[in-house]
Amino acid sequence: MDYVVTAGVRPPADISKLDPLQQEGVVSLLDHQLGRVEGVAGPDAEDIDVLDYRIEVGPEGASVMLAVDAPSLRAAETAAANVVQEVLADSPVLEHWTLTRSEVKITEDEFNESLAAAEQNAGGGSEETDPRLQAEIEEAFEQAEFLGTGSWERNPSEVSGAERAQATEESETERWRARLRELSGKLRAFSGTAFGTAGDADPRAEIVAGALVHAVSVVTDELFYDELALTVNDATADEAVGLLVLEELPLCYQHNYDARFTRSLLLSSALVATRLTGREWRPPRCVAESLALRLFVNEARVVLEATELMSWSESEPLFEAFLDNANPDRAYEELFSVEVPGDESERIAGFDSEEAERRLRERGLAFDQWFGISGEGETGQHPYTG
Repeated sequence: MDYVVTAGVRPPADISKLDPLQQEGVVSLLDHQLGRVEGVAGPDAEDIDVLDYRIEVGPEGASVMLAVDAPSLRAAETAAANVVQEVLADSPVLEHWTLTRSEVKITEDEFNESLAAAEQNAGGGSEETDPRLQAEIEEAFEQAEFLGTGSWERNPSEVSGAERAQATEESETERWRARLRELSGKLRAFSGTAFGTAGDADPRAEIVAGALVHAVSVVTDELFYDELALTVNDATADEAVGLLVLEELPLCYQHNYDARFTRSLLLSSALVATRLTGREWRPPRCVAESLALRLFVNEARVVLEATELMSWSESEPLFEAFLDNANPDRAYEELFSVEVPGDESERIAGFDSEEAERRLRERGLAFDQWFGISGEGETGQHPYTG
């Protein structure tokens, strides 16, 4: 049977309230970690599938709703608690957070019983439905939408786990398709032909354009999380674990990716995002802006593959065509081919090659050149990145 389990987590006692930036960071981290979970062992070592999840974060802490396919209510609650505790333990930022509860509010069978009782009361001339019962029904409807079932025409006991999973995946894919089509209109700087398609009439053009717009929001959230993680731990990317975005940047300069650098990259990415949604496109003016655009493209491809709208190989030629149009000078890609020592203790000091550093500097790719803008024109360099 499917259960929706609500698990609550709270920060350490020395954190009184989470500010909006911290809340965004917690959402990004939990979403990144929970997205990798497919199943968990129950109290009797049985395999329990995790079907879906939803995260809500406020000033006091977080609430995670997990949809699990479990043999009993106790197994569902135990499995959900195990998932959340593992997520907390695996994160250096959340390792001191605590699980406050893991409980099932109402099962699908209980929902059907409640609904039948409500209809009977209504048919019998009852003046009003029991308020507690009505609250249970409304909450169950919300959970049904969360699970993506879309219909209660069949008795849940008649629907197999495989059917339910397939219906949920198909429904989720179509919701993503509609969402990305809706977002595509915000990519005003380019037409569909920029992706190597026949034009806006090509259905792929809408999907990839919408994915790129969606990716801007995801990368922005994740950069905020990375900045928070580095600030809290007073670390650089080569010393931190579990970063969401900075690990995608060139390895040769990982020892330079600290909190201030991340804030500077956020500002550069904001400029690129603004130009993507503007009427006229201006190619990246520095290495940092080129890397920001690359992060957006990579995340867009991840979204398309994760939602089963387009495989990684299918999206590659479309986004290669887009980068050829959006950023003809791709000299920055050389940074990803710079060899770095394989030993972690050596990597902290960066790559040890004067020749490589000299070559990068001649090409304008050395780290201290990343934010330098040539030919500033109407829009100059942000003072923070100078």
